[in-house]
Amino acid sequence: EEREQCAGELERLGREDKELFSRRQANETARRKTAEGYRRRKELRARYTVIETLRDTAGGKLSRKRIDFQTYIQRRYFGQVISAANERLVKMSANQFILRCRELSNLGTVGNVGLDLDIYDIANDRIRDVKTLSGGESFMAALSMALGLSDVIQRRAGKIRIDTMFIDEGFGTLSDDTRNQALSLLADLSEGDRLIGIISHVTELKAQVEKKLVVTKTDEGSSARWQ
Repeated sequence: EEREQCAGELERLGREDKELFSRRQANETARRKTAEGYRRRKELRARYTVIETLRDTAGGKLSRKRIDFQTYIQRRYFGQVISAANERLVKMSANQFILRCRELSNLGTVGNVGLDLDIYDIANDRIRDVKTLSGGESFMAALSMALGLSDVIQRRAGKIRIDTMFIDEGFGTLSDDTRNQALSLLADLSEGDRLIGIISHVTELKAQVEKKLVVTKTDEGSSARWQ
């Protein structure tokens, strides 16, 4: 009886041994895969940290100013445009105004910033937001920026030449002296084969322009004639 009992116990232990061996083999395989997974995760986490930092840097998320990479590059070109614009604005404003790209330390923290414009008032020796300019002053600043952008484009792309420019209104907000200064600047620009067109209803301006295309509204439509 005892021998039969031991034989049965031995058979049971043999089955249990095989079961434990199979389980151990499965656990060993799982342990190796888990260790490899942790090692791979560590490598990916290190790589992700680098890429995430680059992404946040390019997206402007590492600074409260939120200046992304695109805006940072634009500021470099924007400075060139402003420099070219000031050559005209100083002349038109009788040495009163100079455009400036706002310093990084003075930028806001809401939304995308970086291309904000300020105006330096030479007479009062102070800097203020370009939005505080009057209508006539804003026109001079806008015209100067347009001309400055034209200069930069032509300098950086030799094959591109801007031969024609049309200005739509704005002269009505200018004083007589400022209007004369603006026209003098445009006359200098139009020398040679460059065409400067002005769209305006200002009577005084019409008298100062030699070649005019007058558009008249009628009941049957509009008519145009050269004067």
